Amino acid sequence: MLRRNVYIETQIEYLRMRITLSSFDVKSKEDLLRRLDLLSYSLVKDLCATSSKPLTATNLRYILCFLINMNVRDTAALFNVDASTVYSVRYRLRKLFRHKGVTPF
Repeated sequence: MLRRNVYIETQIEYLRMRITLSSFDVKSKEDLLRRLDLLSYSLVKDLCATSSKPLTATNLRYILCFLINMNVRDTAALFNVDASTVYSVRYRLRKLFRHKGVTPF
């Protein structure tokens, strides 16, 4: 349990660092960082617990982006991928969860 908490906290901090160092304009960065700060840690923890397979660090980072409602264009820029990749990742992530409707993204 403690290991999972540290894992989630580490990915949140990693995402915070990536956003801070990104080429997004200052207002966008502040907005995304504020949304990340407001993200319910228990929501993330509970969501991770319902996954049918362990989540990789990259998958968890994408989930965090989806949970803070980062738009696809910004998510793609943050991870240096095409927008179509973000849609594919979202689709694959939804399949990892046991119950339909569990994912808020």
